Amino acid sequence: MFLEFHFWRYFFTRGTLFTNLAETETIRGFKKCVSIVLACTILLYILMNTWGMTTTSLTSLYVIGFTDTYTVARWISLVGITIFAVLYFCFHFFGVSQLLHIVTKVPLRIAAIMQLYVLAILLIEKLLVFVVFNLVGFTTPFSFLSFGPLAVQFLEFEYFHYFFNQFSVFTALIISIQYQFLRSFTDVSRKLLLIILLLMTAAFASIVALISIVPWNQLLAGGAI
Repeated sequence: MFLEFHFWRYFFTRGTLFTNLAETETIRGFKKCVSIVLACTILLYILMNTWGMTTTSLTSLYVIGFTDTYTVARWISLVGITIFAVLYFCFHFFGVSQLLHIVTKVPLRIAAIMQLYVLAILLIEKLLVFVVFNLVGFTTPFSFLSFGPLAVQFLEFEYFHYFFNQFSVFTALIISIQYQFLRSFTDVSRKLLLIILLLMTAAFASIVALISIVPWNQLLAGGAI
């Protein structure tokens, strides 16, 4: 017996998906879905880079007339963002799946399917932010869908601005989906599962916030911090 995997159909009927996954080991069409999500990840990051969301620091080169240098820098940035998109996909799909497999003993194939849905939600969130920024004609360091802007108003330390920027309604949806998958395929208690997911999310947010406040331009240029 095999399962014909339909991404969006099972996104809205996860109960049926859980039942079918429990009854079969063979899944058809999953690799195709993985390839599509990977391609969408790369495409979205390329679009954001081309529009300028990740190249703000290069604008000064164009303004002062270093057009050739600016062009080369943009191409290098495009290659870099493509590599980053692949690493981003690999981290969430392979890395987090393996981590949850080790911690909760959930079957790796189940964790992989779960994380494919997580990636889709993350891409939808990024796409919404990109579309709105494109419409208004400018970007901000913080997503309007997150608690980052709120943190800016009430918290002094920059670290916490970026930390809370990692939390949004989409984060809650992701944790909800992960919780549904895990409680259906592991023997870990529901309370412990929720604690694991919350701690894992907080840990990832802490790492991203720490990376965000590091003055990379000065470090790479060898300048004083």
